[in-house]
Amino acid sequence: MKALRKIIYAGVLLSLASCSEDYLEVYPTEVLTDTQVAAAAEINEEVAKGTLLGIYENMYRFGSGGTSAQEDFGVTAQFMQMDILSGDMAHLGKSYNRQVDISELTATLDPDNNVNYRAWRFLYRIINLSNLVIDASGGNDVVPETETGKYTIGQAKALRAYAYFFLVHAYVNDISDLSKPVLPIYRSAEELDQPKSPLQDVFDFVVSDLLDAETLLDGFVREEKIEINQDIVRGLLAKTYGALNNWPKTEEYAKKVIDAGYPIMTADEVALLPDEDGSVGGFNDVNTIPGVMWGINITGEGQGLASLLSWWGFVDAYSYSYAAVGNPKGMDRGLYNNFRTDDIRKYQFSSTLRPLGKFYYKGAQNNGFGLFSGPQSNIDSDSHYMRVAELYLLHAEAAAENGNNSAARASLKALLDLRLDDSSYVDGLAGKALAEEAALQARLELWGEGQSYFIMKRRRQTRTRGENWLDFAGQSFNHNDEKLTYEIPQNEILFNSNLDGQN
Repeated sequence: MKALRKIIYAGVLLSLASCSEDYLEVYPTEVLTDTQVAAAAEINEEVAKGTLLGIYENMYRFGSGGTSAQEDFGVTAQFMQMDILSGDMAHLGKSYNRQVDISELTATLDPDNNVNYRAWRFLYRIINLSNLVIDASGGNDVVPETETGKYTIGQAKALRAYAYFFLVHAYVNDISDLSKPVLPIYRSAEELDQPKSPLQDVFDFVVSDLLDAETLLDGFVREEKIEINQDIVRGLLAKTYGALNNWPKTEEYAKKVIDAGYPIMTADEVALLPDEDGSVGGFNDVNTIPGVMWGINITGEGQGLASLLSWWGFVDAYSYSYAAVGNPKGMDRGLYNNFRTDDIRKYQFSSTLRPLGKFYYKGAQNNGFGLFSGPQSNIDSDSHYMRVAELYLLHAEAAAENGNNSAARASLKALLDLRLDDSSYVDGLAGKALAEEAALQARLELWGEGQSYFIMKRRRQTRTRGENWLDFAGQSFNHNDEKLTYEIPQNEILFNSNLDGQN
């Protein structure tokens, strides 16, 4: 099976890498066609499954957004950029000019800027390739007879939904304006040049795909954490319903994930505590941290990433790359000031609020945690996309919004009891105040993990940049400010005659 995977991974990814960068194609002609995938799948349905697994690998590969930019490495590249836009990840240095146009809020106002292009192309590639798998398996309305077939199409629908969930947040200023036409929906690889659909229709499509996936993936036992199982689908449903402020459904699905039994990361796992050697922390190995529900196990054997071309290179100061040589990221000072005095998560950050004790190259402890102590290449620290802690906090937020204060406090304290000496202050909170506290704790707990932007838009928040920002320190930005949202690439508008301009 692993040999088959490697062959198919390579085939799919080589086809992706050959895509032209001359103009934006939602459906690059160089990838496998639906006819090709379908014909192969008729012979062996493992081929369709392998194509699916190739999509997963493309989620972290360099160039997955169709450019040669060093910031083009899939999901975590977008996480980092959107964390900056949210205001929670402060840009602390401008050496080498990396992410400057994001922190200065100029890229998001220029539809010709590659920041907008990379995200669009990356996410619509996921949609296109998912559609190829779904089409090859019989189409959207087919329920395959075999378990392999059901599990394959279930994951493909979940991936398609995730891409649209991401697009909605990244390219729509106000996600509460459900009547506004915002994005083209592609239900099949045969559909081309679709017009914008209303936001409500896009959300309905996401929910429909995820509900189908929830059913199709019943009983699926994955081999690797990169694969989407039923619990991940339910987590995505909770997040989607949260974006819609459908709090009863958010609470329901977040609780389903909690009940699945994933443990919350311990104090030793989340922070480099005093007198510890750091060998169990660092967020660098998804397989040894049960609290990480979804992520990619990156190995040095053919999967290693060059440090300049990875999330770790931009954030981990111990790995010899941008974070170490003049382009550091750190927690916004205003956000940091919300930590309680007894919060162990304060050990995640240096005095300058750089994440020296949260994210670090897995060999850093062997080199005395010295700056520049990691390699220039072959990063094999893992990427993670979902932790169960997020669902505990989202459940607390939704339960409080629903007036279910006791359940909200229980979920919030389940996490805070692992972070604080005393979480009793939570007992004095209720309703909106309790919901806001859960959302705040999510920002603190999940800093640098690509969730702050989604929280901002879900809560319809205004964010104020702290004093440690190089740009716009002390200035406030509303969640629907166009400066915080990507533009539809201008070439895409020119290429698709059915699009009627920017959102």
